Amino acid sequence: MKRIDFWGRDEYDERLLEEVLRGVKTVTCTPKVWYDLLPSEEKSEAGDIIQVFTKRNEYKANIQITDFYEIRFGEIQGEVGERIANGENSTLDEFIEDHIFSWEKPLYNDGFELNEDTIIVVEHFKVTDIFTDVNIDLHLVPITEAEGYKVRNWTEFELFEQATDYFYAVYKEKDFVAFVRFRQSEANTFMFYKVNPDYEGKIDEKELMKKAEKYAKEAFLATNIIHEWSSVYTYHK
Repeated sequence: MKRIDFWGRDEYDERLLEEVLRGVKTVTCTPKVWYDLLPSEEKSEAGDIIQVFTKRNEYKANIQITDFYEIRFGEIQGEVGERIANGENSTLDEFIEDHIFSWEKPLYNDGFELNEDTIIVVEHFKVTDIFTDVNIDLHLVPITEAEGYKVRNWTEFELFEQATDYFYAVYKEKDFVAFVRFRQSEANTFMFYKVNPDYEGKIDEKELMKKAEKYAKEAFLATNIIHEWSSVYTYHK
């Protein structure tokens, strides 16, 4: 059976998969230059059943392709554009902005330009089977420069950055609710987090800490996690 996983900033970013499982994402789009590189057995047509996996090869669901077509990136506007954007759980403006972010640099690295003539493969689908619990989760994703600028407005402390520092944005659905900084020494992983002031009292901080600790253990193989309670370094090794 054919299979798919969904884009994320790293191998742990499964925000799009969560939207699929919740039924709010019903479209996936791929630049044709990438789609054409897929093995023939992974290419789709209307009616196909596709197995859905996480990027770490966990089988989560089946989807069925309900519509399949190609469109120029510049033609994603008007009624057609709204249909695609709605299926991506976004507004049309958000869809364009998000996909420029997702595609522009990787396409450039592959020797292609993202412009209005770039051909996009559009696949509409419905979920037919789910093999996991469906929750609205907190997601840690590598922070972008724009998100970093926002974080600097949340805290009065200077966010020192060293080679052993790793910064993550925390999202719940589409909301940027917090950030986490990890730093590592030979023996310890230090963790500091800050909630977006707009969401203080609206998210479960114990859940956030547990999620961050789990991420540190999986992504950094952390065995000894120490919480820092200010953004300046409070532990020195």
